[in-house]
Amino acid sequence: MCTSIQMKSSDGGILFARTMDWHAFAPSPITAPKNYQWHSSFNNDLITNSYSILGVGRNFVDRHADISDGVNEFGLAVQKLTFSNASQYNQKAESGKIALAPFEFVLWLLGNCQSVAEVIVKLNQVQLMTDEFALYKYGRADLHFSATDPTGRLISIEPLNGILVVKENPIGVVTNAPKLEREIEKLGDYLDLTDEKRGLNQISSGNFSGKSVFPGGFTPTTRFIRATVLKERAITPINEKSNVIETWHILNSVTVPKSDGRSDTYTIYRSAVDVKSKTLYFQAYDNFGIQTYRFPD
Repeated sequence: MCTSIQMKSSDGGILFARTMDWHAFAPSPITAPKNYQWHSSFNNDLITNSYSILGVGRNFVDRHADISDGVNEFGLAVQKLTFSNASQYNQKAESGKIALAPFEFVLWLLGNCQSVAEVIVKLNQVQLMTDEFALYKYGRADLHFSATDPTGRLISIEPLNGILVVKENPIGVVTNAPKLEREIEKLGDYLDLTDEKRGLNQISSGNFSGKSVFPGGFTPTTRFIRATVLKERAITPINEKSNVIETWHILNSVTVPKSDGRSDTYTIYRSAVDVKSKTLYFQAYDNFGIQTYRFPD
């Protein structure tokens, strides 16, 4: 599961927020310094990151940091989200390419790219691998990825047929459903999409007459629609503090509670980074407060 939202404020800030919906684990804010060294789980190759990172994740004993979402010193922000059994990874490594376990991709991107444009250029250097021939067995996790930077450009990266496919995302919302284009098409029942900007976060004409009321439930599509419509109707935040408040209220609508019968997945945490100030906001499931972390010097 998981829902991702990009929200802009009128002072030039850009907040990249998400819910992390997964099986129980103990996430925490985490840093990886410049020149952080780690070994690929696929073939144990040594990798040295160029840039420092602030994010959310965990440290694997005797391995390396596992970062689920975060921001680097240049304001590039990346998230990993589940991908509804649609990911197609490589089995055998290609000579000259960096072979990574899918969960390592965020760590590599944030440590070695300065912008979304550079991410796109460097994608052909990397392969995401199954663990069939890996030195360390890491299982299968169906993932896709979302990235933004201070320019406001937002992309989705989908592992399809062993290739990392880039899709521009004009909506500013990401969930888990394959085929972003199909999810965007479904929005037509709830709002009229337009290229004419009514505001920093608006993508519709503003005419909701005769449109359907957004759906309930927690499927990828219903969360995508609900978050998009609420983002469309939200006020434009005036600064970073206001942006966090408004974004958190939208996240409330897609936060998945614990359930006895539906599933053992739930919103383990919610987080956001402001790509201009490089500030991390973090809230665990059982914590009422939002913790704030500044980018390390």
